[in-house]
Amino acid sequence: MTTKEIAQGAFASLPTLLRIAAKAKSQRVSTIWFCICLMSYVEKEDFMREDVHSKEFWDEAQKKAAFQKRFDRPDCIVLDSEYCSMGRMIAVKACERGGYTYYDAEKLMSLLGPEERELVARYDKVLGDTEITEEDLKKDSDFERVSRLYQQAIGQALKDGPCLIHECGIKERIEPEGFQCVSVLFYAMDQQEKRERARTAAIYKDLETAEELDKAIEREDHRRRIYHNALSERPWGRKEAYDLCLNTDVFGRKKSVELLVALMAAEDQNHKLL
Repeated sequence: MTTKEIAQGAFASLPTLLRIAAKAKSQRVSTIWFCICLMSYVEKEDFMREDVHSKEFWDEAQKKAAFQKRFDRPDCIVLDSEYCSMGRMIAVKACERGGYTYYDAEKLMSLLGPEERELVARYDKVLGDTEITEEDLKKDSDFERVSRLYQQAIGQALKDGPCLIHECGIKERIEPEGFQCVSVLFYAMDQQEKRERARTAAIYKDLETAEELDKAIEREDHRRRIYHNALSERPWGRKEAYDLCLNTDVFGRKKSVELLVALMAAEDQNHKLL
């Protein structure tokens, strides 16, 4: 068997490859060569079946409903954010540009009565206890009442128009009410920058050491995590729990605002907002 025939095997069609393989066997050519040629053929065929540069691929994709999903403007964006990932700053600016109303825990409480607000405010101190777990919350009747009050306030906010719910919203509890919802997570990886941002908060401005700041950041994240996990089967902070995860350290504040604004419009309206 010639060197040329061996070289041609790697680029052969399947019938040709089989013919060459038979000749190789009769001449006792190594089976390793045949395996290499067969793998090359399979890889080539797989590549050809998914050639996204070809007109045929796109023509075929246009015929299949699975490729035709359109993005419609959601009634609600549920935003979870790690503490000091600039979530609040980004969300407020995005809502101003996208025509959504911004709600955090404080603004949601303003939709409740005086006694209800007092109960929620008292329970907020319980959530600040780093020893408490989501399992503890699930057994707590006061937590059940507080979470129900938040859900009540969110329902009222949704009736008033498109809104973004920061930290208190649970997608699985909003969608059954008939509202279209998109869930987003903001996170940040640069711990030193998170420490510097934490120092701008009035309650943490006097903290000096990295250890103190890290504990404060973890305490705030713990509060958010246990509230979410007590109400949702999708773990807080895990990518599978969200429709979009955004590293705000990478994109920065302004670009993150633009990306969030893009979610506040149907796909054919995005150019009007950006």
